[in-house]
Amino acid sequence: MDFKRISHEGLVVGLIGAAAIAAWFLIVDTLAGSPFFTPSMLGSALFWGVREPGTVQVSFQTVAGYTMVHVLAFVIVGSIAAALACQVERAPSTLFLAIVLFAAFEFGFYIVVAVVAQPLLGALAWWSVAIGNAIAGIGMGYHLWRQHPRLREKLAQHPLGASIDESADTIRQL
Repeated sequence: MDFKRISHEGLVVGLIGAAAIAAWFLIVDTLAGSPFFTPSMLGSALFWGVREPGTVQVSFQTVAGYTMVHVLAFVIVGSIAAALACQVERAPSTLFLAIVLFAAFEFGFYIVVAVVAQPLLGALAWWSVAIGNAIAGIGMGYHLWRQHPRLREKLAQHPLGASIDESADTIRQL
């Protein structure tokens, strides 16, 4: 795999995902009358151990600090996604691995939030998180889809990742 390409794509894809989530929660928080509440709440839990939503103070330092952690996490996830896109381009059957890793990431996020900020979960509606993650995932996936035309070609030829002949060979070997 080309490390330079994966690093660049990972950065871009991570920034797309981080920006999508940030924009979504800015909209949600603004409509609720508390702009920047979600990053303040999560940052307060992460940095200062705040456990009660009523005690969260929206501050530039908390929002900026949490945003840095948020962007770093998304760049890491974007780099993994970029590496998986390169791998799926070479071996389309690894698409299933990418899908399982995406599901594991979603599940892992909920576990991290539950561990770090369990009492704050009531203030962070599950549907809002799910929609934000879906928007980020679609944006990240779309960018990778456009950057990997060979991926589109391979999946068009073998939508399930393997041809019938390859599947038959695999079964015979078992």
